[in-house]
Amino acid sequence: MRTFSLLPALSMLLVLCLASCKSTFLLKENFSGDSVGSDPIKNIPGDPAGDSVSYTSVLSPRLTVQSSTVTTGQKALVFSEASIPGATSFNQWLSFKGIVSDYSQPIWFYWTAKQRASQSDILIDIMGVQGLWVTRFKIRHNGQLVRIIDYATEQTVDVLGTFDPQQVHTIIISLQPTARKYNITVFGLRESNSATRTNLNVLTQPNPSGPVFSFEKPSINFRYLDGGFSAASAYILEGVYITRKKPN
Repeated sequence: MRTFSLLPALSMLLVLCLASCKSTFLLKENFSGDSVGSDPIKNIPGDPAGDSVSYTSVLSPRLTVQSSTVTTGQKALVFSEASIPGATSFNQWLSFKGIVSDYSQPIWFYWTAKQRASQSDILIDIMGVQGLWVTRFKIRHNGQLVRIIDYATEQTVDVLGTFDPQQVHTIIISLQPTARKYNITVFGLRESNSATRTNLNVLTQPNPSGPVFSFEKPSINFRYLDGGFSAASAYILEGVYITRKKPN
């Protein structure tokens, strides 16, 4: 009698499962591989292989990894408003870059953070694959979050709400690259705790004045708009992620 072993089939299934699990995240940065008191490691350790944190040496005085004040045993990145010499509009970007992706799959961008004694507005650019500029946000020093509609003048905005500096907030963007549409969900607002926008058009392709980006790598990018104030003022990032799977 001929016998049939399930072992090869099961082995292949396991390989496919592991590959699927590994390919879910395009960027996973919770600062667990960093040392407290140091700059963040540029090449993020662990899966996925190839995601990174990008910043110039000029920006280094503004960056410090600390123990999280939100989750015991975790770490966070302090992005302060400290004064830095040699600053230009191009060398102040703090960028979180995912691994290579493509147009065929939806992508979720999200991060959790907290303002601390802010004095400057912070600009946030979301970049999709193939140079697609998804959206631009501005968090004003008073905690108000706005979506920039007219990037040429930044005079036309959509006010999403205001953050409480005593609490963390989470911003989630889901992108459909082929349709060039995206959705926004924000948690941690004073007014109603959360806000949602759906079926929005991406800004343009590419971003003519934004951070340096890799053509096929999605990214989340942060930059202060005003001059340096104080290291006591900061945007504290608890975790930054880009994934092909909808976050829970």
